[in-house]
Amino acid sequence: MTGRLSFGFVVVLVTAFIVAACGRQVTPNPPGLGPGGAPPGYMAVFFDTQAAFNFSSYQYYIVLNTTGSGVTPSTDTLQTNWAGYSFALVARGNGVSTYAQPAVFLRNGNPHIPPALVPLGTTPQNFSYNLNANGSGTEFSILAQRAIFKYNNSPSPSPSPSASPSNIWTFNAFTTQNNGQGQWYFLDSMGFGGPIDPQFVSPRLCMTQQFDNTYYARYQTSDPAAQIVSIEIANNPVTQAPCP
Repeated sequence: MTGRLSFGFVVVLVTAFIVAACGRQVTPNPPGLGPGGAPPGYMAVFFDTQAAFNFSSYQYYIVLNTTGSGVTPSTDTLQTNWAGYSFALVARGNGVSTYAQPAVFLRNGNPHIPPALVPLGTTPQNFSYNLNANGSGTEFSILAQRAIFKYNNSPSPSPSPSASPSNIWTFNAFTTQNNGQGQWYFLDSMGFGGPIDPQFVSPRLCMTQQFDNTYYARYQTSDPAAQIVSIEIANNPVTQAPCP
C-alpha cells in the first residue's frame, strides 16, 4: 500500500479503493482482492457525510464492539458506562492536515470514568487512510488488517495483547467534538435521534464471512459537515466460516 500512517502523522493514500456498493459505480474487484477492495484478512470502511469534512471542528468515528455481546455503541455513554466501546477507527485533523488511526478504549477501574482512547501501533502495510475517497471531500476510507484488533481493554495500566475477538461484531458511527477533558460531545450517529434517542441498533457483522454492506444514517444535523450519510463496511476473511 502507498502512504504512511502513525499517530499524529498526515496520511493520504493515493491508491483508490475499487468498490461495489449501493450508490457507487459497480466495478469488479481486482484479482486477489475481495469486497471493498480488501485483501484477505482485511476490512474496508467508507465514511460519507452530507458536506465536505470539517476537521477543524469535528472528529469522525467508527466505533466497533468486538466482544460478541451484541451491544451497539451508543451516545448514552453515561447511562451505559460506555458499553460496546471496544475499538475505534477515527479521522481527525486541525484544518490544515488530517490523519486517521485505530485505537482501543482502555477502561478505567471506575466504570463511571470515561475510558482512555489509546492509539494502536500500525504500519503502512496493515492500516491505510484515504482522505478523499470519492473525489468530492465527503468520503474517507480506511483499510485495516483485522489482526490489529487484538487488545485487552479491561482496566490495566496499558492495553495488552489478548485472544482473538469474537466473530460477531457490532458498530456505530459518530461525529463528535472533544472538550479536551476526555468527554465527547456528540453531533450525529447512525440513529434516527442522531446525538440522542432513539438510538441505532447495529446489525450483526459476521467477521468470518465476506460481505460488503452500506448502512444509512437517519438524522439531519444543522451543519452538513457533521451529518453522517452512510457507512460502508466490507470484510474479507482469510478463510470463511459460518457464525453461530
